[in-house]
Amino acid sequence: MRLVMGLAAGLTVLPVAALSQEWTFDASLYGWVPSLDATLDTALGQVEADGSGGDALEDLDMAFMGTFQARRGRWGLLLDVLYADLSDDKATPFDLAYRDVRLETRTAAVSGYALYRAYETPQLALDAGVGFRTFDVDLDAGFNSAGAAADRDVSAGDTWTVPLVAGRAILTLDEKWFATAYGDIGGTSGDTSTWQAFASIGYRFDERWSAQLGYRHMDIEREIGGIDADLGLSGPLVGATFHF
Repeated sequence: MRLVMGLAAGLTVLPVAALSQEWTFDASLYGWVPSLDATLDTALGQVEADGSGGDALEDLDMAFMGTFQARRGRWGLLLDVLYADLSDDKATPFDLAYRDVRLETRTAAVSGYALYRAYETPQLALDAGVGFRTFDVDLDAGFNSAGAAADRDVSAGDTWTVPLVAGRAILTLDEKWFATAYGDIGGTSGDTSTWQAFASIGYRFDERWSAQLGYRHMDIEREIGGIDADLGLSGPLVGATFHF
């Protein structure tokens, strides 16, 4: 957090060239269909969920994703918000006591970035910056009895913030089409880390509106309430952006 606070303080004095230009804004909303890859080490054993089986829509309870960007000259501020509520039923490796487990995860993340346009031509723009991500994650593993044992429920939740470093590339293909690639990585220790990657292809309808089709993956590693959790959220997305 000291890194983020220091950055925010430093950005209160922008270069004169940047201050001489007007602010521009972009607001985007996305439909996102993430799947869940998870490994949880619980007191009752390890629980794994694999979202590669093509049943993302069946496991998805709710997902939301949106971004807001402000730019002035070479400087940009970006806010990203996502929420995903996912569940999955899996057979357990300890069948004598429990026949299966229902895993539910609720993940909210708010990310903020300060970006600097390090390189720009009519065809390519490259941004670099730093920021933060605040997580609010709830985990629930419901173990269903296979016989004499009683059903068990293991739950945990936590809220935390990590610093980030980030990079973005925007490629202009022609007057209408463009592509975007983005990535960040951060953490506070070896067992608390996160990274994400995002790529999309976009089409500009006019000066105000554009649409994007892409893919996003976010990885989260953290001990949450005594549960060692490794979570991966991945899936396609489609969105619309309003520029003003």
